[in-house]
Amino acid sequence: MKKGKETRGRKQSESPQLGSIDPDSEESVERQVYGLIKEALMAGLLAPGSAITGRSIANGLGISPTPVRDALKRLEADGVIEGRNKSAYFVNELTREKYIDILNVRSEIECYAAGLAAKAATPDDISYLEQVNAKYVVAKSMTESIRLNYFFHFGIYKLAKSAVLLDVISNLWVRIGPSMHLYMQSYKVSDVVNNHSRIVTALKKHDSVAAAAALRKDLNEAIKVIAPRLPTISAERALDEVSRSFATSGK
Repeated sequence: MKKGKETRGRKQSESPQLGSIDPDSEESVERQVYGLIKEALMAGLLAPGSAITGRSIANGLGISPTPVRDALKRLEADGVIEGRNKSAYFVNELTREKYIDILNVRSEIECYAAGLAAKAATPDDISYLEQVNAKYVVAKSMTESIRLNYFFHFGIYKLAKSAVLLDVISNLWVRIGPSMHLYMQSYKVSDVVNNHSRIVTALKKHDSVAAAAALRKDLNEAIKVIAPRLPTISAERALDEVSRSFATSGK
């Protein structure tokens, strides 16, 4: 007996919780959609392997599907999502090797940003970071915890006051944000809160070296939890990726 209306094939995807389109913005609708989806990926609102459809996002934002399709194609070109049929894209699932590679780059860049932030942090900046960190203790869901982690880290990186640096960090986070779901499945609230508190303490003292060291510790602990849970790349697949890379570059 049927329990309700069912659809054939893949379960229909739901639109991630995005912000809204500003009709008065100088940015095009496509660029705004791209930014909203990118931030959702960085904030961990989309898990690895989850489906994204242009129709669901367009309906959620109340706009035409065209700018959404353009934004999704741009994200696919960025290597963040993959289109597997005419209607849906899927969030890329990182291999262990790719994740570690990105984390190593992140560590260098984000620790540099933390050092700059330590020189510029004001009492109001510190207060904001402490409030975000305190919310970890009362977070009611994994998604909320992941978003708080995103807000905390980018609250630091914005203090570096470098648009170029922030753009580079964002482009790395959009690839790795979804993998935070693996971390938040087994992390300890106290560990995250303590790591973040060390960073805040260093920022209060305007100690660039200590801020960078505390941030590096935070990233290293995440990698210890996430990396073992990711699939390793096979030798056959590695060779195939190298071949495709050479073909793309025209070599």
